[in-house]
Amino acid sequence: MAAASRFTCQRRICGYMPSVRAVVRHFRAFSSYDERIPESRAVDVDTEQHNGSHRRRDSETVWPDKTLGPFGPQDRRFPLPGLVGTSSQLETAGKLSTNSVKPLPDILTEELPAERHAKVYDQFIQTVREAEEMEQILTEPSMSDVMECVVQDCPKLLKKDFADLFPDRDITSRPLTVITISQKSENDMSAWNEDIEMEREELLSTFITGANDICAALNEAGYWADFIDPSSGTPFLGAHTNATFFETDERYRNFGFEIEDLGCCKVIRHRLWGTNSYVGCIFTDAPIEHPAMQQIQNKKNWD
Repeated sequence: MAAASRFTCQRRICGYMPSVRAVVRHFRAFSSYDERIPESRAVDVDTEQHNGSHRRRDSETVWPDKTLGPFGPQDRRFPLPGLVGTSSQLETAGKLSTNSVKPLPDILTEELPAERHAKVYDQFIQTVREAEEMEQILTEPSMSDVMECVVQDCPKLLKKDFADLFPDRDITSRPLTVITISQKSENDMSAWNEDIEMEREELLSTFITGANDICAALNEAGYWADFIDPSSGTPFLGAHTNATFFETDERYRNFGFEIEDLGCCKVIRHRLWGTNSYVGCIFTDAPIEHPAMQQIQNKKNWD
């Protein structure tokens, strides 16, 4: 299921922390991150671009040279205004092109298109598996970590599935980032008794308080954000809608969870904590490329 979710949401950042307060503190500092290129890096980029252009002019000239604009030398095959050339020049260029004839492929040894497609697909699957293994190594939770925060980029094909949750916003034309917050529970959430119900209420209260603070921090940074109330399945801050997104919704499969049908009911399963987990969801148009998003997997930020 993890591999299937990777196909749907390819960009994924995962971090583990000891409490919801830790991730709230992180997002409260969201606006302090500078999205501009650091000055030292900007100098390096300018130097690389200058050196690259200089080397290109020394070694070979690309016609036309876009770096020089209208003052640069034009294509020598078309010296006249309007990039017009004489017939003799065009014939010479044609002879040069016809002399370099590509050899015919060997039908006995060259790969068929289907074989190349299969090879590329196998390489992609192997890359996905290696990325998942590396991600588990880098984000393996410690004994004190009881909360998981996962930031995922919602693909265009999935945006329309969530459009009815936010009728007052056009989420299809802007970036849509999904933040899932999973709290590890002491009790198995697939069962029911008074202790489990009490813990669910505590986890619900913790999530709503934390998600509210996270959305406020994102709003202060200039981004839109809203979260789903797990008790009602509807957006907590947005306009009223009849659409719902409960924790047992099949769409959670797109974000790395499993939905188990127990016959009498359904339950969401976390990849590490199983049914001993409580899951909440936040939607925002803050891009996943933002430095604050990228730093979620850095455990040093949770100390």
